[in-house]
Amino acid sequence: MAEINELNDNLKQCKKRLFNWNTKGCERIHIWGNYIDVTPGEQNKYFSVQIVNKQYIMCGVHMYSNLNGEHYDERVALAEEIMYSIKHIKQRLQTEHVIVIGGINESPYEKACLSAKGFHALPALQILDKGSRTVYGKEYEKMYNPMWNLFGDFKYPPGTYYRVESKLYNPCWFMLDQVIISQSMIPLMVKEQLKIITKCGKGVLYTDNRYPNSNISDHFPIMCEFNI
Repeated sequence: MAEINELNDNLKQCKKRLFNWNTKGCERIHIWGNYIDVTPGEQNKYFSVQIVNKQYIMCGVHMYSNLNGEHYDERVALAEEIMYSIKHIKQRLQTEHVIVIGGINESPYEKACLSAKGFHALPALQILDKGSRTVYGKEYEKMYNPMWNLFGDFKYPPGTYYRVESKLYNPCWFMLDQVIISQSMIPLMVKEQLKIITKCGKGVLYTDNRYPNSNISDHFPIMCEFNI
């Protein structure tokens, strides 16, 4: 609570009019926004669904990590639960606009992100593409993950999280924080504003080796913008 009060004070000093949205039932996630017409959807320990202006479904996530053992299957099951909840809200509101954002805690190429049973978040999707694909007779809606475009060392940083372990499979840099959107949101996304944040007004968020500074956060934050 102290951190929330401090953030609220800082926002007031910066003359930013943001409200702490209702995420009761989801203590791992706090969402701030300047929209007033916001209704909470399903709240879970690991995700918070919010309905903005009665037509945009936004889901903040903070999923299981692999720090204390691998949880690939659990994340797939959780992603499936999230998409099931979103599907019913979409049907009720008669809307297609969906944004899923936060700490998914796995890279875009792993199961929860890419599997049709999970987020089904593809690295390439156009507004004119077919919006779903069929697997063994069952239809799965496609989602789009633009974070693939920020992955790799052509531009710093190569990901949002860095970890070295004594194991044969270790990419070192991971893209654990992502924004995943529905096909209908693609034309509304401002591509130039999709960023991994490494600096703020008080300085840099990385160490001398340019890894995330765990004294601040072991993950770099991400930013995205939509014309809505």
